[in-house]
Amino acid sequence: MSKRPACKLMTALAVFLLMFLGGQVAAVAVTPIQVASSFHQGRPDVSGSLVTWKRDLPAPTDYEIYANSLTSLSSPGEQDITESEGGNQINPVTNGSDIIWEDWSAGNGNIYMNHLGVNEPLVTGPGNKGILAVSGSTVAFVYNPGTASTSITDPGNQVYSIDISGGLAQPVDPTGAAQWQPRISGSKVVWMDYRNGNWDIFEKDISDGLERQLTAGGDNEFPDISGNIVVWRSYLDGAWNMHWMNLADGIDHQLTSNNAYKQSICISGSLVVWMDGSNDPDPASPSAYDLFMEDLNTGVVSTLAALNTNPAYPAASNGAVVWQDDPSGSWDGYDIMAAYVPTAKLSLKLLSQSAFWASFKDYQNGLLSVKYTIGAPPDAAAAYGTQILASPATSGVMLNTPTPVPVGDIQPGGQTSVTVKYQVPVGVSAFRTTLYASASDAVGDTAYFPGPPPGA
Repeated sequence: MSKRPACKLMTALAVFLLMFLGGQVAAVAVTPIQVASSFHQGRPDVSGSLVTWKRDLPAPTDYEIYANSLTSLSSPGEQDITESEGGNQINPVTNGSDIIWEDWSAGNGNIYMNHLGVNEPLVTGPGNKGILAVSGSTVAFVYNPGTASTSITDPGNQVYSIDISGGLAQPVDPTGAAQWQPRISGSKVVWMDYRNGNWDIFEKDISDGLERQLTAGGDNEFPDISGNIVVWRSYLDGAWNMHWMNLADGIDHQLTSNNAYKQSICISGSLVVWMDGSNDPDPASPSAYDLFMEDLNTGVVSTLAALNTNPAYPAASNGAVVWQDDPSGSWDGYDIMAAYVPTAKLSLKLLSQSAFWASFKDYQNGLLSVKYTIGAPPDAAAAYGTQILASPATSGVMLNTPTPVPVGDIQPGGQTSVTVKYQVPVGVSAFRTTLYASASDAVGDTAYFPGPPPGA
């Protein structure tokens, strides 16, 4: 009978082995950039590096649509997109190349756009059209054929969508109840709906027609969506608080928990930003707000802009946040500000491994146990559902434990261990193996370490 030698093991999960010390993630600090100043400006939107907003010109007194690039603020600088247009143009949105806005020059709300550098109508005709959102080539908006209506609970308010490249506007989900504030990400549209006698959040994928109600109870208002993550504010137990949900699991998470008044929540990726009155002398009825932000991947809340400058109406896209700001405190000289906000990303490292024969029987059968300890850096995203996918080895050694092997959730700065077994042929005294693992962050994005396993 051949004698089985002791076995040595060398393993890699990533390029470097690194020991992490536990600790809490620090609050995020950012440096605001001034995009535009002077006059009364507001309601900015951003996509990629393109920022757009409305500006109230003093002579003649009307609103026009402006734009600038965050990567070249001074060259060529801001542009008046509707300089040649009459009347008021307000509340623009952008997909990074096109700019779409509400046009009130005809006495009712119509939708115009700057597409391929040319201003042209998108949706016109009787009634009011507005409350815009855009993702890719799809624009979502509210349409009401009754121009005299001033109430958002008017059942004539219905959510529509249209493709910039052509076609007719179509209702997203026609009902006999009011709909308001559509937001869109890819083919998914969310909005607030009054069909139950209170505001609830609904979602519909316009590519396959599947629709669902996301909330029930209380008033749930003013949603936003990025990928599979929906955010909104909810009025329960006498207070307004912010909530979020991953459409993949449908779990309602409460983001804030206090009696301060909050509004204008937005999301991009894992970054959530909102207006919060917590630090005002009268939090329940504030005269000024902070802009708070939270990275869902870490749960850390930070201040983006302080209430002493009256920041308001944020919008976010791929780490860039824009908002209107009034450092003078006069409430009539709003600037447009921007900031790039870093968010935590998934990162896993192999901290240690130890090989041992778990029993004499395992020794006889060549089943070598290996305990792996895997950790996440303190500044990384929480890793959910971490699992070992494969572990190819040299010298004919094979992973004996069926894959995927569940490892569990790993919080920032945390670690966890898992033991697996390898089938080691007689005569093998050492081998190398690479451990392939995967994990998902809070918003459902998945990463592979050190990359996808062979053959994936």
